[in-house]
Amino acid sequence: MKITQIASALYRIPPLRPRKDAIQEFSAMELLLAEIFTDDGLTGVGYSYTIGQGGKAAKVLLDEDLVPCILGEDPSNVERIWQKMWWRIHAVVGGISPVAMAAIDIALWDLKAKMAELPLYKLLGGYRDQISVYTTEGGWLNMSLEEIKEEAIKAVEEGFTGVKLKVGKEDPLEDVKRVREVRKVIGDSIKLMVDVNQKWTSTEAITRGKQLEEFNIFWLEEPLPHDDVSGHATLKAHLTVPIALGESLYTKQAFKAYLEQNAVSILQPDVGRVGGITEWMKIAALAEAWNLPIAPHFLMEIHFHLAAAVPHALFVEYIPQLDPVLEEPFKIKKGIFQLPQTPGHGIRFDKSKLKIYQVL
Repeated sequence: MKITQIASALYRIPPLRPRKDAIQEFSAMELLLAEIFTDDGLTGVGYSYTIGQGGKAAKVLLDEDLVPCILGEDPSNVERIWQKMWWRIHAVVGGISPVAMAAIDIALWDLKAKMAELPLYKLLGGYRDQISVYTTEGGWLNMSLEEIKEEAIKAVEEGFTGVKLKVGKEDPLEDVKRVREVRKVIGDSIKLMVDVNQKWTSTEAITRGKQLEEFNIFWLEEPLPHDDVSGHATLKAHLTVPIALGESLYTKQAFKAYLEQNAVSILQPDVGRVGGITEWMKIAALAEAWNLPIAPHFLMEIHFHLAAAVPHALFVEYIPQLDPVLEEPFKIKKGIFQLPQTPGHGIRFDKSKLKIYQVL
C-alpha cells in the first residue's frame, strides 16, 4: 500500500461561547484538516488546530514541505514517516511545525487502525474502554461569578466529577473569591482544577498559590510561563497543590526537562501541538516512567482514544469545539465517555458543515 495523495483544508470555526483566559481570547479554532488517500482505496483523516493565528502558515508548511516528502510511502510505517517529516523541517521547528505534522500523523494512525479493523484506542494499547471527563466550559475568566457558579452546579448535575476554573485576575482576592464560591456550590467530592495560563510571575506565584491551597485544588495549571522550568520546580517545592502543564510544550525533550527537574506533577500533552499521536505516545511513556499521571489538553475527540490507551490518564478535557462540524457530536454520559468500537478514530466531519467555515 502506498500514499497517493494528501488533501488539506483550513477552516476557521468561531467559539461556541466567548472564551477568555488570563493572557488571551479564544477568537476562533483554526482547524487544519488532512485526508490521506492510498492506492488500495483506504483513507485516513487527521486534524490539528490553532486558537486563531498561524493556521495559514501551518497549511502551507504541510502542503509544500511535508506532503512531497511522504507521497509514495507505505502509510503503515508511521514512525518512519514521522521522522521524515521531522528532519525535513527540523531547521524551522517551532509552534507551527508540529501543528502541520500532527494533521498528517493523526490521519496515518486513523488509516492504520482502519487497516487493522480496530478502534484507535485498542490499536494503541486498549487499557480501558471508557474515560472520565472534566469540564472547562463553565469556568472562563470573562464569565461573572454568578455565571461560573451556575455552570458549576449544572456540571455536577450532569455527572461531571471535575470542574476547571480560569484564574489570573489582577486582584488576587477576586481569584480567591471565585474559587471559594465554586468550591462551596460543588461540594468537597468534586475535583476542582485552577488554570493560570502562564499569567503569574515567580515572585507572586508562591503567595497566590498558597492562597488557593485551602480549597482542595486538584491541580494548579500553567502558573508560570511555559519555558520557566526552574521557576516551576521552585513553586512545586513550596506548594501542596499538584502542578499541571504541557499544552505549551511541543516536544518530548521539553517535557523531559520538566521531569528531570521535578518541576511538574501532571503532564498535559496536546496531540495537535506535539506533532501527532506518534510523539504523544512517547510523552505518555515518559510520564509513566516518572510515575506521573497525564491529562491531555483540549481536542477531546481524539484524546479520548489516547487517554483510553494508557493506564495513567486521569481525565479528558470537555470543550466541544468541533460539535458544529461533526456528523454526530460525541456524547458524554454522567461524566464518562464510552469509546466507539468502529475502526479508526471515529471522528466523522460533515463536509457540508465544514464548507461554511473554509478559508483555504
